[in-house]
Amino acid sequence: MKSPLATRPRIPAGYGVSEDMKGALRWISVRRVLEGSLRYWIATSGPKDGPHLVQQWAGWVDDTLYFGGSDKTKWSRHLRLDPRVAVSVERTGYSIMVEGRAEILTVVTPELAAALVATFNRKYRYQTTPDDWTKGGLWAIHAEKVFAWKFARLGTTATRFLFE
Repeated sequence: MKSPLATRPRIPAGYGVSEDMKGALRWISVRRVLEGSLRYWIATSGPKDGPHLVQQWAGWVDDTLYFGGSDKTKWSRHLRLDPRVAVSVERTGYSIMVEGRAEILTVVTPELAAALVATFNRKYRYQTTPDDWTKGGLWAIHAEKVFAWKFARLGTTATRFLFE
């Protein structure tokens, strides 16, 4: 898997973000936070009822966020109308935001189902089986941009990762 391109985010000058890449975060470190996070905050928006924020259990596998749920939820209705989405994670010391597009998966490979079983069983002690992931209702968020920094050192660590 190819790593995303690391750049500095465009942040107004008053925030003190360095223009050179010295001190920028490495993708492997940010990916580990995304993989290990327990709660993912997913932001959607609908044309009639505006923005919506929901916390989900999810698995970050191969630089894609996977989560499931009922197609009757507000976030699911929103994503079916507009797949643009933002995600943030809770993790001490880091601020990480993902921007991308969501898609409902109609086919789940045995390899992906096995990876999700391992992820959910490890992180949540939530026993799943490969069949649980092949019944429908599984969403994938494909990252387009990830913004990350350490709280204590925004100026030197602020990094934007761009995916192809």
